[in-house]
Order: sequence, then structure tokens, then C-alpha cells
Amino acid sequence: MALDGRTAVVTGAARGIGYAYCRRLAADGANVVAVDVDDPTGAVEKLTGGGDRLGLVCDVGEPSQVDAVAGTVLDRYGRCDILVNNAGIFPFADLDHLTIDLWRKVQAVNVEAILLFARAFAPGMRAAGWGRIVNTGSGITTTQNRDLAYMTSKGTVHALTRALANELGESGITVNAIAPGLVATEGFLGRARTNGPTAEEVFARVTAMQTIKRKSVPEDLAGALAFLVSDDAGFVTGQILHVDGGVTRTGA
Repeated sequence: MALDGRTAVVTGAARGIGYAYCRRLAADGANVVAVDVDDPTGAVEKLTGGGDRLGLVCDVGEPSQVDAVAGTVLDRYGRCDILVNNAGIFPFADLDHLTIDLWRKVQAVNVEAILLFARAFAPGMRAAGWGRIVNTGSGITTTQNRDLAYMTSKGTVHALTRALANELGESGITVNAIAPGLVATEGFLGRARTNGPTAEEVFARVTAMQTIKRKSVPEDLAGALAFLVSDDAGFVTGQILHVDGGVTRTGA
């Protein structure tokens, strides 16, 4: 799975799943560009591996900032070989309290940023005849969760993944999504402390539904990513890979 000479861009990269992705990509030899709304420089400096490192601040919900990041990457590396769209927000609001501004913000960050980055980097991938795009979906799309904006956005991510796979496959570009279940990240733990049940109570409920009876950690997702961006996965595209300990037993 050596990625020497490949350039990977990871959004939502300063912590949690995104940072686990960066650690694995760096360890496998890739140049890693970590993108986050919070300055990822400190996190990037801790990465080990033989490739180059770059941290960029970007609100992926703002098209002008996405364009600026893409321009910086292309100026420095010539192209992006591996695009990992991991940035996401998950504010909870039910139908009675969901504002149109919040709805649009969730879609802009969770969905539209994927389209913008793909549009920016696909030409270089096409020219090289090789590319990997991996999006972060969610197992939430198969549950009875009532988080309207987030659940809708992740269902759209799954559909967009398949649509991009249809369009880009003939160019040697694969497009897949990793759909995590509940993962022990700073973002979830912070949210759980302010919204009803404790983190441990939520994990206990979810773990009971899994066939693998332990908490999911970011490294569980990083192993799946390493496969999907490798040459070994060259015939895998348009797939939603549920990495959730067995909660999801049918494709969705």
C-alpha cells in the first residue's frame, strides 16, 4: 500500500477521524495536506513518514476558501492524487427548530464541499489516469435517527459518491465512501456532554447493536481508507463501506 509520491488532501483533518486518516496516509508515504477550519499546523507537525506536510485553514462551506486551498495544493504539488472529504458538522435541530440557514450550512459543509474539491482536483487525476476520492458518509442513513439536516446530508453524500463514480470511472478515478457508526472522537464526546444521555450511555446502546462488542475508534476507519486509496482497490468504486462493527448488515 505504499503511497510514495502521491499527494493526499484530507479535510476535517485537525482531530478525530480526519487526523487518523492523516497519520495513516503519512505513514504510508504520501504527501499530506491537512485542511481544517481550526489551524491544523500543530497536528501536522506530529505526523511521521517520508512525505511532505502542509496544514491549511479553510471553512469548506465557503467556496472561495475551497478554491484558495485547491490553488495552493496545485501550485505546490501539481495535482492531488487522493482526496479525502471528511469535514462535516452535525448540529441537532428537529423540524420545529431547524432554520433554513442552518439547513443550508450543513449541506454546504457536508455535501457541496465534496463537489467543489472534486471539481478542482479531478482534472489532474484524469491527466494522470489515476485518482482516489473517499468521502465520509454515515451509518445514520440506515437508522431511525431524527437529526434532519445531518441525516439528509449524509444520504446525499452516498448518492453523490455513486454519481461521481459513474462519471469518473473511465478516467482511472475511483470514488467511494466510508460510513462510520458511532466513533469515540472529540466531536462526538463534546456533543454528548451537552445533549441528553452521557457518551457512555450512548456507546452502551450502540455497542449492544454491534456484532463486534467494543467502541469504534478512529483507527478503525483509517485501515479501511488505506485499502480504498491503494492500487489493490483499483476495481472498487461507487461503494459505501460501512465500518461500524456490524450494526449495518445490508448495503445502503
